[in-house]
Amino acid sequence: MASKRKEQAPEQRRIRNANRGTGIEEADWSSASAGLIAQAVAAVCKRKCAIQFGMTKDEGAFVVRIVGDGEPYNEFIRATEDIDLYLTGLIEDFQSIMD
Repeated sequence: MASKRKEQAPEQRRIRNANRGTGIEEADWSSASAGLIAQAVAAVCKRKCAIQFGMTKDEGAFVVRIVGDGEPYNEFIRATEDIDLYLTGLIEDFQSIMD
């Protein structure tokens, strides 16, 4: 089964390239849909895992940390990528694991 987030890579690359040079340089969690953040928390927690949200020191990327799904791992989403698209993929990935 392919990860929905991996399937989104070409679309994220297109978005990243389109946003290059537009002044988007800092990750801002307020730009993410609150509903998608809540759905991501619910989907990850239903798998008995934990999720943490943050950003890199330079604020150039969002950081999502998943704990409890094997080894803890961080995923980095550039500020120029679509955070809502990433969250949608994360939700779908964790929901498909439950099915």
